[in-house]
Amino acid sequence: MNTRGPQLRTADNNIDIQVEGKQHGHLTLPCASAKSALGTVQIPICVIRNGDGPVACLVAGARGDEFDGRVALHALINQIAVDEVSGCLIIVPTLNPLAAASGSRQSLVDNQDLNQCFPGNAEGSITQTIAAHIIATIIEPAELIIELQSGGESTRYTPMAAVHFNADKDLQQRSEQSMIAFGAPYSARLLPEHQGSLSNAASSFQKEYVLALLGGGASTHANAIEVALTGCKNALVQLGLLKQELVLRSTRMLEVASEKNYVIAPCAGLLEMCKEPGEEVYMGSPVARIIQPGHTGMAASILKANRNGILMARHCHGYIEQGDCVAVVADEVQR
Repeated sequence: MNTRGPQLRTADNNIDIQVEGKQHGHLTLPCASAKSALGTVQIPICVIRNGDGPVACLVAGARGDEFDGRVALHALINQIAVDEVSGCLIIVPTLNPLAAASGSRQSLVDNQDLNQCFPGNAEGSITQTIAAHIIATIIEPAELIIELQSGGESTRYTPMAAVHFNADKDLQQRSEQSMIAFGAPYSARLLPEHQGSLSNAASSFQKEYVLALLGGGASTHANAIEVALTGCKNALVQLGLLKQELVLRSTRMLEVASEKNYVIAPCAGLLEMCKEPGEEVYMGSPVARIIQPGHTGMAASILKANRNGILMARHCHGYIEQGDCVAVVADEVQR
């Protein structure tokens, strides 16, 4: 006879990061729904361990409308063999299957954005629970986290690696070394990330964190995927985790140090971009025009750059609302 009392359903894993070899499995959390009262969320994970050494975690798919990073990490799983690894490599191509299933930035179960829920709450909503389990399972053991994001449905970036300005200058410097090793066409220092982000949580745990921003527009881009694949391998080689040759590539250093780097739409209308991501812009030159579609005789609103720099990102939709971000113009700086 079972003398134990009833047990609550809890998160579970069918992988163990201490086990040698290449494992494919899931992080599983209970998730009841109208269609499945005893359902679960299964987060796919691959762990490659070969002896002792550094531990790194590569993640993507916190939001369901970001695809480049997810594709790149699936390719990376197939490309890296166990005997090429010294230590432990954790790869999670889709952090939030609930958002991925709907192609949205939020889970339709609780209407929350995973990248606003870290470090999570094991007794909270399903997205908060996912965040807490990710922190405990794959973030806490790692010393380097590389997150692959894109602009989602609304924004497109020129492919880059980035770190956020951090009050802990030693941690920022160590993260920047991995960012430079990544070797993307551009490397950027960005404004501090918001509370609830994985970046913010990684910083609180004293983990090196590199953000790769790859394309966007709710699609995939061959050049962005190549940048991600080569960059992740380069960062792992520098860490001493991957036994491959470093692919040397030049990178241009950018900074987004204030809100003045953002070009904001003063009105709604049809959006005509004058520059594309990765192109140089000059102070006073047109970045975009906003056309009033209901008036044939009204002049377009011209949005001009307030600085020399590189167009880092642009709005993707052909129509823009007042207050939306039209573009981000980053300052080019010395390393």
